[in-house]
Amino acid sequence: MQVRVLGQFEVSLGDARITPSQPKLRQLFALLALNANTVVRAEQLIEELWGPEPPGKALGTLQTYMSHLRRLLDDSAVSVLHTRHVGYALTLPDQDVDAGRFAGMVSRGRSELDSGHVEAAAETFRAALAVWRGSALSDVDVGPVLEHHIRSLEETKVGVIDQRMEVELMLGHHHQVINDLSTLVRDYPSHEGLHVKLMMALHLLGRRSEALHVFQRIRSTLVDDLGLEPGQQLQQVHRGLLVGNPQLEALTPTGALRTGSWVDPPAQLPADLPVFVGRAVELAAAESQLQQPARSAPAVVSVVGPPGSGKTAFSTHLAHRVRARFPHGQLHADLAEQTPVEALTGFLRAIRGPRAQLPDSIEERSHLLRGWTAERRVLVLVDNAVSTVELAPLMPSGGGCAVIVSCRTRLPLRGTSLAVDLLPLAEDEALELLGSVIGWRRLRAELPPARRLIRLFDASPMALVAAANRLAIRPHWTITVLLDRLRHRRDWLDELVNARVDLINSVELSCRSLAPAHRNAFFQLAASVDEPLTTLGAAALLGCDQRTAEAILESLVEHQLATVDPAQPESFAGRFHYRFSPLVRVAASSLSQFAAAPAPPAEANDLWIRRAPSA
Repeated sequence: MQVRVLGQFEVSLGDARITPSQPKLRQLFALLALNANTVVRAEQLIEELWGPEPPGKALGTLQTYMSHLRRLLDDSAVSVLHTRHVGYALTLPDQDVDAGRFAGMVSRGRSELDSGHVEAAAETFRAALAVWRGSALSDVDVGPVLEHHIRSLEETKVGVIDQRMEVELMLGHHHQVINDLSTLVRDYPSHEGLHVKLMMALHLLGRRSEALHVFQRIRSTLVDDLGLEPGQQLQQVHRGLLVGNPQLEALTPTGALRTGSWVDPPAQLPADLPVFVGRAVELAAAESQLQQPARSAPAVVSVVGPPGSGKTAFSTHLAHRVRARFPHGQLHADLAEQTPVEALTGFLRAIRGPRAQLPDSIEERSHLLRGWTAERRVLVLVDNAVSTVELAPLMPSGGGCAVIVSCRTRLPLRGTSLAVDLLPLAEDEALELLGSVIGWRRLRAELPPARRLIRLFDASPMALVAAANRLAIRPHWTITVLLDRLRHRRDWLDELVNARVDLINSVELSCRSLAPAHRNAFFQLAASVDEPLTTLGAAALLGCDQRTAEAILESLVEHQLATVDPAQPESFAGRFHYRFSPLVRVAASSLSQFAAAPAPPAEANDLWIRRAPSA
């Protein structure tokens, strides 16, 4: 079956025309066809037929019309389905309706244009517009619902016409489209985009006086009919024509085509740290992997560590060390702040420019990114990843590309070249970190308390930097004074002001990827025990069997919220001791209070709703 709505209303089955002649039946059929395979509510159908004040027996009459429509379609594979108490749906392939074919071709043409296939896009746009045979449903007496659909179709058509003309000018086809543009500006006398294109086409043909006349005509129309002056682009082209501006051609799409369909290489890396201390072995290994000659697939370095271990700082510093090897651009996404769709859109906007039209689906956008990176050397930095599903659409395809991923769990990434585990800093590295903030003279004067501070925080870079910053802004404090103020863990978040939000956010984001039952168990275990924990002890605390307790503890280890105590001998009958770092305990205590509060304060509420759970 073929249903045509982009012009006069026609329905055909093979060679036979079966277009209904009864006016209201035509309205119903057209409305259902425009919403093929989607339920149209009975209220909408009634509003279309009788307006806002339908007769009392409207529903019964509607059912009668639907019976007539079913009989009309008896010999076809098309059916009208009735959803009880809701409405009706016409089941037929989208391609059997010319409006569906038009929408599909428009989507394909825009995707081709975004991929830089300008010739193919021009051909597709021409084919899409050729589907139209006149004004939509020009021989149907339409009601308010169909009128809305027709207006939407016509607006889409005008947008495609405008885009097609832009593409034709990009290809230098101004000779071929000058007559079409002249007709179009008569049909759409207030459409500024089409007038701009006609003016530029005339300019490219050396017909400047005619181009100026086009401007005067649309200005008169806008001022007289709408009380508006022409927009910025029209006025810019007009000024350029008046003064013979040699840069005028750059305002046309042809200039964009000659300079390439992609803008300058993106440079999205966040700022590097002024001083980066430690991790020399890990940095050397990762840098070596990223600087190897091009291979068949991108190099991937994953960076894994518990909250506060400095994953973001390490990954960012590493990216800056190797960025010179990726001249076609560096892309960055923080999946704690963005969804994968938002991150991918940001990548493509950085590549194509802020106004570039992009495909609707994430699959098409991901395909666009892979196509652009296939023959380029691009570095992608992704922070706070929690699943491979998040990462998949953001991955480049070229063997000359590279990816650095900071992860909140060990992800099974295919093709990982190197997995970097950020263990606690060595004591000499931790001392160097403290000295870089508070000064070496001050550090050397208090080496024993400095070592106690390092042990207190399990050499966590985040906590050490926060403590050092606290000392830096209070030069009259000694490290001993700070240690005294940190005797009780309940005071840590107040004393470590600079780490407060980062620490809680970091642990909260790791909790997000836990199953709800495991998250509740984490709060209970981290708040209840101070010594390394066995599965037997965890089972007693949680009120569950040992197998369940072991699954929970192993999940917490996987998500970097707990560690396996290295002091236990290998002969411990296959059972391990688990522990929580002091910083994780402090954050867990704070977050568990937020989660249990009946009406969370604004700070807690922000923490818990800032990021949707990951797939």
